[in-house]
Amino acid sequence: MWRAVAACCLVLLVCPRPAAAEWHITPMIGLTFAGKTTLVDPEHATDKIHPVFGIGGAYLTRGIFGVEGIAILTPGFFQTGDVDIVEHSRSTALMGNVILTVPQRWAEYSLRPFVSAGLGLLRTSQQAVLPVTSNITGFNVGGGAMGYFSKRTGVRFDFRYYANLHPVEQAAVGFGDVQLRYMTLTVGLVFRR
Repeated sequence: MWRAVAACCLVLLVCPRPAAAEWHITPMIGLTFAGKTTLVDPEHATDKIHPVFGIGGAYLTRGIFGVEGIAILTPGFFQTGDVDIVEHSRSTALMGNVILTVPQRWAEYSLRPFVSAGLGLLRTSQQAVLPVTSNITGFNVGGGAMGYFSKRTGVRFDFRYYANLHPVEQAAVGFGDVQLRYMTLTVGLVFRR
């Protein structure tokens, strides 16, 4: 019996300890660009550059895996500012992602590159003559890098592609099957614990 207890203690001492993980909260700002859609776009604005605001929350292990949730808001998505056909508009992306990154020990206080992909909701709305709202199942894929100033703060650079998962039949809001895609380039301040 003592041999079994000694063997268990030896195994516990030799086995690596569980890796601690960290949480990130990241408010972001950036640009939305290269948009294409079959939704009604009276000002042909979706392919223009628009400001974007967002927030992300991530759970990263010390290894290569993590998960995150991202919320991105693009005000004026269907507006150019030159014409007054659309009074108010926006695009919102709510996504849940899986992250692959380099292990934390490789990039303790330097850049930690990552790739990320996931599924969620793309929601567009515009107020012209009539209000039009569209909810579309979407996906996103992207990547970037995180760099840290200290144990608690850092910066994150992110380049991401958003698109609908499959064409949706909504003849009232678009021409043919509804399709939506755009790209974002964001930078954010990382708060980690």
